[in-house]
Amino acid sequence: MPRYTNYEFYIYLKTGVNMSESNMNKETSILDKDELIKSVIAKHKRLLEEYNKEFSELDARSKALNEQIESSKQKKEDTLTRIEVLKEKRQQLYHQAENVLGNMFTDIDDKLLDNKLMHAANDGFTKVRRLIDISEEKQVVDELLTKLNGMSTHGTVQNSVQQIKAKVNGAIEASNELAGTIGIKALEENFHKASEELKTISPRHGWLENRIKSHNEALEHWEKNPATEENTTEADA
Repeated sequence: MPRYTNYEFYIYLKTGVNMSESNMNKETSILDKDELIKSVIAKHKRLLEEYNKEFSELDARSKALNEQIESSKQKKEDTLTRIEVLKEKRQQLYHQAENVLGNMFTDIDDKLLDNKLMHAANDGFTKVRRLIDISEEKQVVDELLTKLNGMSTHGTVQNSVQQIKAKVNGAIEASNELAGTIGIKALEENFHKASEELKTISPRHGWLENRIKSHNEALEHWEKNPATEENTTEADA
């Protein structure tokens, strides 16, 4: 390998120009120090342009993925909370309606009540509270409401019947909302997919950030300092 001075070797690495006297020929263009610095600065700027463009795209994607991850986490937490609230609301309303029905046995004259319908309605509450499928629940509730509609039109009876109907309808509304709630599994899949993509792009994103910082520092150095043999050997393009 030919022997070079530090300056000659640096020019060879950066430009491909062989400045050793033994290898130079008439077609070789020799760069003076000012031209070399201009070349180094141009190279830093070119790399900065390339890296900034790629970094900008990755940075925007990274931010979008982080937002998606946080959104998925928050939606999951909100959904789980809402599911528990709706389940509790449904059970409480059916329990309250059942209690109103039970009070009718003790508070209303037996002559005004149809015991067959009353017991059938009570069996309906026992059954409906155990159901999970919304279509089956609606079917049992429709049967229960039909039984309630068949009771006496006496004011005392109807007052209790209307209370029961209101609570049963509220329970069905809670069940309908539960049935339409976004599945936790879908939210978990969105979270996992975004997390995996972020894990894939993060190393390149971090590398570009460091290289951009390094090239900006180098560019600032070369634009402020005059060309000397000593500092040209420190250039890092």
